[in-house]
Amino acid sequence: MMEHLPLSDWQFYVVTAAMLGALWLVVRPLLPRKDGSTGCPHCADGAASKKRPRKTDLTIMGKRV
Repeated sequence: MMEHLPLSDWQFYVVTAAMLGALWLVVRPLLPRKDGSTGCPHCADGAASKKRPRKTDLTIMGKRV
């Protein structure tokens, strides 16, 4: 049998708020960004607007793999 939610208990609301906050912290990095920027959005030096350096090719003994 299913019991009713403890809506009169203050601890129910504290645990619910903590669960929603933790869920938001987990889901937020998975959501796409609207502005399309990369890097640190809070950096004052404009690091967010800098483009990432181009990745280098993997080489073994001077030959690309």
